[in-house]
Amino acid sequence: MKQWILLSLVLVLFWQCNRRIVDNDNQSPPDSTVLVTKEGQADRLEIATWNIENFPKAGNQTINDVAQIIKDLDIDLIGVQEIASVRSFNELLNQLDGWQGVLSNDTYGNGNYQKTAILYKTDFISISAVKNIFENDGYAFPRPPLEAYVQIKDLEGVKFDFNMIVLHLKASGGSENEARRKEAIKDLTQYIKSEIAQGADPDFVVLGDWNDALTDTGSTNVFLPMLNDPQTFMFLTAKLTNQFSYISNTFKSLIDHIMITADAQTEYGQGECKVLYLDRQYLSYPNNVSDHRPVMACFKGFRLKLNPN
Repeated sequence: MKQWILLSLVLVLFWQCNRRIVDNDNQSPPDSTVLVTKEGQADRLEIATWNIENFPKAGNQTINDVAQIIKDLDIDLIGVQEIASVRSFNELLNQLDGWQGVLSNDTYGNGNYQKTAILYKTDFISISAVKNIFENDGYAFPRPPLEAYVQIKDLEGVKFDFNMIVLHLKASGGSENEARRKEAIKDLTQYIKSEIAQGADPDFVVLGDWNDALTDTGSTNVFLPMLNDPQTFMFLTAKLTNQFSYISNTFKSLIDHIMITADAQTEYGQGECKVLYLDRQYLSYPNNVSDHRPVMACFKGFRLKLNPN
């Protein structure tokens, strides 16, 4: 009997340790369901990219964990990748009061898919003109990017509007896969420049799983069309040295990026970009949630007056 009681206590302690590890500086309430620390602040706009590996990789556990993490983080706008179940995506939204989501409508012939999506707070964000782009270019874009027009509002009206593109480029190493990513970034560079030249809003935020590193040297760097045009394109993740967003058991790298065009730099202001090391707070994160950490950009160039009081 004593052995059974001791075993029960151990299991309870183990479960609690895996549910919540929080710094003393955490401002979140002492709730046992809290998994990670709060990032959202009322005086800035937070935008993140998050590859939620084959969502939901652990079924209902993943849906519940992702919903709780989104509530805990309290950031404003998330571009996500690898949604492998439309039903589960809708179940996630049902758990998120004050949030809405849009999901790409691309399909695969074998019935399997990894869709991109956008999740956003509805209090002060609106999404319109949602569409897939490059739908007929399966070589460069095996998963067509999802584009939408985003408006960020306060009590006085629209404070920031921009075109948002969520990417999930070809995965894996090797010359063929690298060539496909090169083609995608070249086409995307031309697309954005053409859209701006034709009168589109010049503010673009492009984020997602680019499946490549910004730091590759020479001709192996697939980002050169954008990196060679700093007057137009700025990677907010370029300064994230020794940080990793992809965290498999055998390989770690920074392949999830956020890029903005020059006009959006005014709103970004003295902003910051960082990888969110959620796996160090919620120890079951790699098993239950994803092999990618979110990457977040904080736009500090303006204040959002969200509360009339």
